[in-house]
Formats: sequence, C-alpha cells, structure tokens
Amino acid sequence: MKIVFVIDSWNPGNGCIVATHRLADELQQRGHEISLVCTAGKSASEFDGDVFEVPGFYLPGVKESMINMDFQFGKGVKKTLKKAFTGADLVQIQFPYFMAANAVRTAKKMNIPVLAGCHIQSQNMTGAMGKDNKLGDLFFNTWFNYELFKRVDAIHCPSTFAAELRQELGSKAHMRVVSNGIPHEYISMDAPQRPEIFEDKFVLINIGRYALEKRQGLMIEAVKKSKYKDDIKLMICGKGEEEENMRASGRDLPVEPFLGYISMEEKLLYLNTADMYLHSSEIELESLSCLEALGCGLPCLIADSPNSAASQFGMDDRFIFKMDDADDLARKIDFWYENRQELKGMREKTLAFAEPFRMRNSIDAMERLYEDMLSRDMNRIPAETIQQETAISNEQIIIEEKISVGV
Repeated sequence: MKIVFVIDSWNPGNGCIVATHRLADELQQRGHEISLVCTAGKSASEFDGDVFEVPGFYLPGVKESMINMDFQFGKGVKKTLKKAFTGADLVQIQFPYFMAANAVRTAKKMNIPVLAGCHIQSQNMTGAMGKDNKLGDLFFNTWFNYELFKRVDAIHCPSTFAAELRQELGSKAHMRVVSNGIPHEYISMDAPQRPEIFEDKFVLINIGRYALEKRQGLMIEAVKKSKYKDDIKLMICGKGEEEENMRASGRDLPVEPFLGYISMEEKLLYLNTADMYLHSSEIELESLSCLEALGCGLPCLIADSPNSAASQFGMDDRFIFKMDDADDLARKIDFWYENRQELKGMREKTLAFAEPFRMRNSIDAMERLYEDMLSRDMNRIPAETIQQETAISNEQIIIEEKISVGV
C-alpha cells in the first residue's frame, strides 16, 4: 500500500510528529511504501522514503514557541501535492493547519481516499499564545473544522476522548479509535540497577516538553507540600521554554530536582527504576509519555483534566489527582510513599494493563482502517454508537474502540 503523510514538520518536536514517525516506521517494516509532504528540516532529509518539500513559515504570536519546538507551518502548494499524491493509495493528513484544505481537495480530485489524524486541540494553540480563553478556542476549532475535520470522510483518533471531542465540535466523519501505541523498546527490564542520581530516594519522574500546558511546575509545588519532601527525588526530564521558571521554583526543594534532556538509554533505565510516573498535563488527546511509562511497568499518577484523555491510564482512583491542585497531588504522593511496597508490587499489573496498547496491536488496527478506506466500506458500524471490540488469542490482546457518526 502506498500512503502519503501530509504533516507540516517532520522534526520530532511534539507528540503528533513523534507518533507519526513511529507509525511510518512500523508501516515501512510491514512493507508499505510511505512518502511525506512536509517542510524542510534535518529529520525530513534523513527520512527513508520520498519527501516532497513545501515552503514553511511562522505565525506572529507563537513564533518563539514554534522555534522552541523546531516547527513550521507548511504551505499547501497544489503542484507539489499533486506530484506527491500521484500513484498513492491513501493520503493521511496529520495537522488541521494551512495546507490541509488544499491537500484534501487535491486528493479528492484525484479520487484518493483521505484520512485525517486527530492530534491537536485548540488549547495547544491558545496555550502557546499565552491566551487560553473560550473565544480563542472557538476560533481555532472553527479553523480546524474548515481546514480538515469537516472535509474528510474518516478520522483516526488516538482515544475515545478525542473522538467524542471532534464529534461535539461538529465533525460528521467516521471516527476510528486506535491508540498511538507503545513502541517495542518500552518493556520491563530484568532487575536493572538504580542509577546513582536516584540516590536512596523515592523517585517521581516526568518526561516531556517544558511548557505551560504540561503543568510541570505543579509537581514541584506538590513535592514542596509533601510530608516526605526530604526523601523525594523529582526527575523532570526534557527541555522547553519553561525551564528557567522551573529551575527557579525547584531551588526551594530540600532534594535538588533533576531538570534536563536525557538519552534514550537513560529514559528506558529511569522508567524501569523510578517509583512512580507523574503526569500533570492539562491537554492531551492520549499521552505518549504515559504509554511509555506503562510499557515499562511504571504506574502513573495523573491529573483529571477535562481537556485530557490521559486519566484513562490511571489504574484506579488512587492514581488520579485533581487538576491544578498541588495539595491533592501532595496527598496522593504521600499515600504512595507510605505504601511503597504495594506500589512496587503493582508492576506486573501495570504491564498487563499496558498490553492492549502495544504497538503491534495499534498497527494491526491501522491496517484494518486503511483497508476499510480503500474498500470505501466505512458504514459497517451503526451511526451514533460507541463500540468496543475485543479479540483475545495466545499471541496478542487487541482492544479496538470504534466511533461512527455517519459518513
């Protein structure tokens, strides 16, 4: 199958691009031919496949944030799009930005099925502008619908939350819920040695871009309020525009927190040896970082944000805290500090919880979605229903949730 991904940037500066890298790589390994339409960049030049470059640009008001993420908006040059789509079986558009509408129109004129990816929320844009408000949300949601979500017949959603959100915002497309998946390397190690940086402390870890919507500052405030702050090591791994503010706040902690970028090798070791993963983000359509932690057997303590799907990864109420409530997070941290042995004993349960989200299951489900699109058979599920299909075999457990609201 020849699939063209239309994605503004191929530099892995945000979750959508990272997820698309993984999806493209897995599909290539299964023998599919993958091409890209994107702006220029080092990652695009290293891609093992055809790359059709379009001009890129920044927007005033979010330029600094875009530069920090190594991201540019792409222009939908019709000549380039037509050349890229020639001979394609399917076009998948990952962002609802400026080149999306032209990409849909071009593909439809060429009678090629078009799939949209749902990987962005209005709050991602308003948060980057520092102006999170209902008027901004209305503007961006209207724009996203115009560019993409009201133009396509099918949308890939990484969570039921994402599908319901698009449904509420007016899209009438067929929506298929398929997790972005846990990559193969995120597995439980056999008795790894804790790194020296952990000392003998109770280690809480978070991995991701330092940004306001990720709310990493809340973790620092919660540890300050903990009864056991003298025995807690906070690891906030990543980089981003909020680093300076976080370092200033972290200086008040009795145990110096770690802030900084880590290698892949360190990431896997830390996720296998930390005591618990913290996730305070306000905005998530799934959460790659929670998936990665679960894949290594690390339980996640997650904020119950109404704008996030991540709380689905909290295994019970003890792993959920109130959004933007440092006192509640501190109470949950204290509970698990006092129940460290039970927490250690939950790794096997965490691995079992993670199993349906393994990458092989997600790619199987994406291939079924592509096959349905090529056969133009998107009406098999009754309109306005939510259905969970479960198939269990000795080799794998597949959970595929589907939402259809008509085509």
